[in-house]
Order: sequence, then structure tokens, then C-alpha cells
Amino acid sequence: MAPHRRPDFDAIVVGAGAGGAAAAYYLVQAGLDTLVIERAHLPRYKACGGAIPRPALDSFPFDFEPVIEAAPAAARFTFPGLPPADIPLPDRPVAMVMRSKFDTFLLSRSGAEVLDGTLVRHVVEEPEHVRVQAGDREFTARYLVAADGAASRTARQLGLRKGRRLGGTLEAEVPLPANGRLREEYGRRAIFSFGTVAWGYAWCFPKGDHLSVGIGRFRPGRADLRKRLNRYVNRLGLRLDGNEVHGHAVPCFRVRPWPFWRGQPLEPLATRRCVLVGDAAGLVDPLIGEGIRYALASGRIAAFAIQQDDLSGYEEAVWAESVSYTHLTLPTKRIV
Repeated sequence: MAPHRRPDFDAIVVGAGAGGAAAAYYLVQAGLDTLVIERAHLPRYKACGGAIPRPALDSFPFDFEPVIEAAPAAARFTFPGLPPADIPLPDRPVAMVMRSKFDTFLLSRSGAEVLDGTLVRHVVEEPEHVRVQAGDREFTARYLVAADGAASRTARQLGLRKGRRLGGTLEAEVPLPANGRLREEYGRRAIFSFGTVAWGYAWCFPKGDHLSVGIGRFRPGRADLRKRLNRYVNRLGLRLDGNEVHGHAVPCFRVRPWPFWRGQPLEPLATRRCVLVGDAAGLVDPLIGEGIRYALASGRIAAFAIQQDDLSGYEEAVWAESVSYTHLTLPTKRIV
């Protein structure tokens, strides 16, 4: 009998976004040989408001200041027919980032091997390992982390997220106006505008020398987001002329009926050797569609579960953080 061949890696991470980069970081910290496969060439642009609660960053043992574009001093919430609600943020609890820089920065701190510009074509889970066909090469690993976004190809191949529902966003990067009034209005304040689209909102976030202006709908259905985005931008006194508009699918939050905090996710997020994180797992704030903090948390929990050689508790741990926290917490046992 031929000797059993050891897998090429302890873990393969499919997707180099926030969730995949976080998983890679903690996997390598745990001493696990890790490969990250990303279909795009890095760094890559991703349409995203890029707002991250500071506690999500403070849980890492290094400083993200090199990739923080801004930290708003106030937030404004607008609703049709009502005066704006302005909330000061003296402690600057939210950091604004460009995902191209943020994701690449986090991945660079991981120490994982990275293969970018390569599409994962096929994934097969076997009793002792997972086989991954990436481009014209094949790799094996003891475990696989699927972090390839809301429309995760990997999840489909694993038979997971069959009941997925997707919403969508459009976003543009608009130069920060030189006009004194507009610069003061938008340069230090994050704006959330509800009522611009059903089951969603529009936003205007400061990002250093420019603004992230976008609109998102977090339920399936038809909506002319481009028309609504143009209308919103004009209402702000800004213009989209010459600025590229990017689109991005977002998962829709799904829970069991009330009381949701005693329930479980409607669908499994892991198999024996594969686990979904971030958008691939459908993890998103049900009100504002924000997913970076969930991606970072689920990536950490996935790495911990793989380190323990047991994915059976992953869904429960992710569920507990996704529906109950006011800031990110860590698993009881830390990855060292």
C-alpha cells in the first residue's frame, strides 16, 4: 500500500478580502502552513463604504493607522420629512478605509503564502483533506476557508448557502470639494441617508482627500440604484462626472423566527473540513449592511476552530457574536 501523502497545506483560504486575510493571519499565528488564493491581482478595488468600528481593529496586535483614511468627528442620520440627527463622535470610534489598502495591509501581516490572479475552479472535500483546483494547478489541505464573497463559488460547490439572498450596492469615489462649506460639511462627518431606497440607505463617508458616496439595498428585488445614486449625489451638491461607479453584491441577513437570539443560522456555515467566513457566510449587519467587522470576527473564529481540529462549534460561536455583541469579542480560548 502506498504511504499516505501529507496535504500540501494545513489550510487553504479562498479569497483575500477582510475575512480571508484575518483567517490567514490567525492561522499562521497558530503555526499552520497556509495558502491564500485570490482570483484578482492584488491590490484590488472593492466597492465598500469602508467604515470599521475601532474595536474590530483593536483586537489585532498591530496598528492599522497606515491604512486609515479618516476618522469622522460626527455622524449624521437623515430620514424623509425629519430634521437631521447629528451625533458627535469625540472618541473617533469608527475608522474609514479603502478596502484595496486595508485588505492588502492585513494580508501582508499574515505571513501566509499568496497566489493571486488565480481562479479556484473546483473544490472537492474528501475524508482526510480538501482538493482545490486553482488555475491549472491542484493543491490539497487539511482544511479550507471560503472567503470569496457574497456570491461564493466555493460555497456553491460545497452545497452550502443554498438559500442565499443577495442585495447590491453602488459606490463612487468623489474628490473632496475645495469649496469651504462643502468641505466642512462632508470632510469630518459620516452621513447615513435613509429613505433613498427601500430596504437600504445612501451614504457619504470621508476618505482623506475624497469621499465615498454610495447606495445599497439589503433585500433582493429590483431597484434602479444608479438613478437613485445620481439623484443623491446631486442633492449633496456633488457630481459624479468622470468618476467610475462600482457595483458589489451584498448578502442579506437571515435568521430564524423570533426570538432570534435563541435561534441558529437558517443554513449551515461549515462542513467537516470547510468553513465559510464573512460575506460568503452571509454575515452582515441587518440594518446598515456593514460586514467588515463580521468578516474579521468570523475569520478569527474559523482559524481557532481549525487550530482545534474541530469545526463543529463554528456556527454557534459566529452566531453568538453576530447577533449579540456591542463590540467585537474574542473566543474564550485565544489563538496564540
